[in-house]
Amino acid sequence: MNPARIRVGLDFIIKGQPLNLMTLAAVVPEHDAKLIDYKIQEFDKEQLKNELNRSDVVAITSMTPQIYSAFEIADIAKQTGCPTILGGYHPTLASEYVIKHPSVDYVIRGEGEHTFRELIDYIDGDQNKKSLEEIDGISYKDQVGNVIHNQDRRLEKDLDKFPLPRRDLIDDSKYLYLGVRVASLESSRGCPHSCKFCCIQKMWRDPYSHLSYRSKSVKRIMQEIYDIDWKKNDFIFFCEDNFTINIKRTKKILNTIINSGVNTRMYFSCQSRVDTLYRNPWLVELMHQAGMRQVFLGIESVHQQSLNAMNKRGTTPKMTRKVVEMLQDYGISIFGGVIIGFPGETKRMVRQTIQFTKSLNLTCVQFTPITAFPGTAFYDEMKAQKKITSKNYRHYNLFYSMMRTDELTSKELYELVVEAYSSYYFGREWISMVAKRYCNPIGKFNWMLASVPRFVKVVIKNGFEMLRSQGISTSKISDELKELSNAAKEIEHKTGTTFKIEDIISPSAASKEESIS
Repeated sequence: MNPARIRVGLDFIIKGQPLNLMTLAAVVPEHDAKLIDYKIQEFDKEQLKNELNRSDVVAITSMTPQIYSAFEIADIAKQTGCPTILGGYHPTLASEYVIKHPSVDYVIRGEGEHTFRELIDYIDGDQNKKSLEEIDGISYKDQVGNVIHNQDRRLEKDLDKFPLPRRDLIDDSKYLYLGVRVASLESSRGCPHSCKFCCIQKMWRDPYSHLSYRSKSVKRIMQEIYDIDWKKNDFIFFCEDNFTINIKRTKKILNTIINSGVNTRMYFSCQSRVDTLYRNPWLVELMHQAGMRQVFLGIESVHQQSLNAMNKRGTTPKMTRKVVEMLQDYGISIFGGVIIGFPGETKRMVRQTIQFTKSLNLTCVQFTPITAFPGTAFYDEMKAQKKITSKNYRHYNLFYSMMRTDELTSKELYELVVEAYSSYYFGREWISMVAKRYCNPIGKFNWMLASVPRFVKVVIKNGFEMLRSQGISTSKISDELKELSNAAKEIEHKTGTTFKIEDIISPSAASKEESIS
């Protein structure tokens, strides 16, 4: 089961396939499985009870903002006598907290495939398999209620050993990414980088070695591509943290896609990094040839001091603009991620980042308040400084704020997120840009033309209704941000070129909050 997530921000219009659950079902092929995803269907308590009455075990995945919904499912399961297993990011990051919940029988920490296989064998009563005490990577309670954490499990070095995900368990038509039907494919796990606020390292680093990144073979990746129903999907999304970590590997995958002819029948989407594409501009052309039409980039901030503090010293705002221009020149749509209020940033600095982001003309942007997830070093640091303002995990949803900084209160962080969304999406500029870009039958972005009706219905109509329900409107835009935007328009009108706010912001100027004049 995939619990419901709190519907805020872009979570309402982006629904990804639960690839983790599809893979777990595949590791126990001798057992029947049903996948229930409450991110795409309404929660019905009585219907859930009926399902659980016919089930022997329920396995529930959970990210941090989903955890209360996961507990609710577990409570219902216990009423029916169904054992409960919780896994995923939050049970890994906060295993002690999760296993102490009275309705949780087992927690799987970290990579779940081998652990799940062994745990199901144990629950199934297979005496020839491992005892509970011998299963690495699980947490549970003994007969008197004491919490037991078995030793951590080593990562599987060869991802090809895992079975193909059970794609028959889902309805492909329900999973939409910015208005197009998208299938998820994992070609690697982990990340060798160590961005300060990221929980990837905690989830995918081997506890006994330096192993933090693994990839599947190109042969296996192509096998998974062919296993996807192309008639039911418009895109295949490489859902790992960074598809372009290993350039040689990425080149080999893209060339194989091209040589196979798959690029003439399917489009692709991935996540990448600004510094990688900046230093390897040839890769952008190759991605385009292979059918890559959407890329997620971490824009983060226009301030170098913040990028440095995030361990992104190799990235500059000027590099970001160059990479955005390269991708858009090839008709590749960009989904940007921006962090609001990284420690050290004032209100004015955040608004400069918002203005910078607006000038990039990205198809979609997710503005997220700086968030410290439990179990990360960043959380421990913020907690030690008494900057954690909420222990309610519903506030860890990348929209509401759960902490403060020296410069901004949690309320101010939230208000800046609202202002960012209001300024970006409720102005005429974004609607005009999207219309001109995707409704032009002979333009670089004409690949989107067939999906425009769905984009209007799902992204624009539903998205705007959802944003308004969260109080996002033009009335939330501050005079200061309006002044920044108006000054940029005036300069662009006079010069005929894009106003580049990054050209006038230096670390010293930013710290002194000097005006753009």
